[in-house]
Amino acid sequence: MLTISTPIAFSATLGDEWDSLKVSLSDAERMMTFHFDLIAYQAEKVDLKLKDQIKTTQNDALKSLQIAKTIYSDNFKNAALEVDSQSDMLITNAFSDTENMLVSGDIKQASLNRQIIDKTIYKIAFMKMESAIAQNNSADFLSWFTVMEKKFKISTTYPEIQLLVVDVQTNPTLLSANGPQITEKLLEIFKLKTVEELAETIAALDKGDMQSARTFTYEGLYYYKTFHPSVEEKLGPESANELLHLMESALDVTTSDKPVDFIKAELEDISENVELIIRQYEGGDTSEIGLALSGIKDRLTLVEVEYLDAVKDGKITNQVEYDETVVFLTKATEIFNNNKVALMELSNSDVTSLEKNLVDMNEIITAKGSTNEISILVGTSLTNIATLQDLSGGETQIDILEYFDEIEQLLNEAKTAYRSGNTQMAFDLVTEAYLDNYEFVEGPLGEVDSELVLKIEIDMRENLRDMIKSNESTDKVDAQIDMILSDLAQAKKVVPEFGTITMMILAVAIISIIGFTTRSKISLRV
Repeated sequence: MLTISTPIAFSATLGDEWDSLKVSLSDAERMMTFHFDLIAYQAEKVDLKLKDQIKTTQNDALKSLQIAKTIYSDNFKNAALEVDSQSDMLITNAFSDTENMLVSGDIKQASLNRQIIDKTIYKIAFMKMESAIAQNNSADFLSWFTVMEKKFKISTTYPEIQLLVVDVQTNPTLLSANGPQITEKLLEIFKLKTVEELAETIAALDKGDMQSARTFTYEGLYYYKTFHPSVEEKLGPESANELLHLMESALDVTTSDKPVDFIKAELEDISENVELIIRQYEGGDTSEIGLALSGIKDRLTLVEVEYLDAVKDGKITNQVEYDETVVFLTKATEIFNNNKVALMELSNSDVTSLEKNLVDMNEIITAKGSTNEISILVGTSLTNIATLQDLSGGETQIDILEYFDEIEQLLNEAKTAYRSGNTQMAFDLVTEAYLDNYEFVEGPLGEVDSELVLKIEIDMRENLRDMIKSNESTDKVDAQIDMILSDLAQAKKVVPEFGTITMMILAVAIISIIGFTTRSKISLRV
């Protein structure tokens, strides 16, 4: 017998209310699935006695949806209108769309739509916490924090955040000092979730699980929306909107009807672009080695978080979290192996320690061993990575002409690769030309000729790569590359106006022009 969730008590926390709303939406989906199963059964068996039960299941599903709407109206709507009216409009429209989806039988899309409602409430809660800090209102801050606690299990998973919260509970005057630290650490979670969901999308595609892949991209996009204002504040609207566009593109491509291999290749490309912007947000080293170390660090952090909920007493308690743990450890190990030689030039001892830790973690996770041991190994590994990151820094004067030379070399290599039938190599070379080189000249060049810098970017990043992915003729690809090379030649004429640029990069990561057949590249792909 199906039961309908009932509204929780008025005394419940906002976190409880959020959880009840989410459960009610899930109940509505489950009941509607059962409703359409009954209709199919009736059509097959011509059992008229099912008529009343069919009507009841539909009514129950719509009642459950109404409960979720009521919880939103009673607890979150006014807050949304106060801090971000667009979020209220998004949720209101999502409720209306979900009802139509349930009635029409589009349960899978209704399930995806639930992510919009669910995760937009995180954004509302986060913004209300920021508002409470500005108003020095500890009670309001702690009330909205319960949404984060309920979702992320802060008290057990993130002890450093919990200690700061307990201090505010004990002494409300500490809000002005602790509040910004808490919100900054919460942003770290949303940042990691942005990366995590894309990695999980690619892992799901490897298994041929398109529905899960679509769910992960919905989750990633709406996790990012909480993170977006901080990216905009630190990097500016252009970079923040670029990151938003990438997350929206991930959703678009997984909801398309394109072949799985194409979707996966596109997601891998999007993921690399997302991570590059996030490293810029962090202010970290965006050289190949810098990206590799950050990629390992993020994935090991996720290993610790996911494994904590995955295993207990030698048994898997959450298969999804366990599978995700394996995905993140596998990818961290892959990035390490791809960059081990360059890392050894920094510190043999730290690299050896990190490598052993990765092996030990794999053995423990395979054996469903202690979560404490994983936490210790992750902590030690992060210390190794921090040391390597410190060692990778070094101020180096780079003549911007080197970047132009490298871009030209890579584009010519892409020509050769494409004509030889190696489409993926051509695509990767163009991507490297843009990400690893053109990104570094866009700013200075934009100061002199903003139209030209935008034209080259679109022609290279979008048009040329789309042509390669669409298997355009070699003559058309050659013509596109020649046009870009001509524009680059024009751009080089204004280089003396801004000369050299200084960057904090690892000396061994300075771009060297070598044949594409022997080129060593970082891989952040899952």
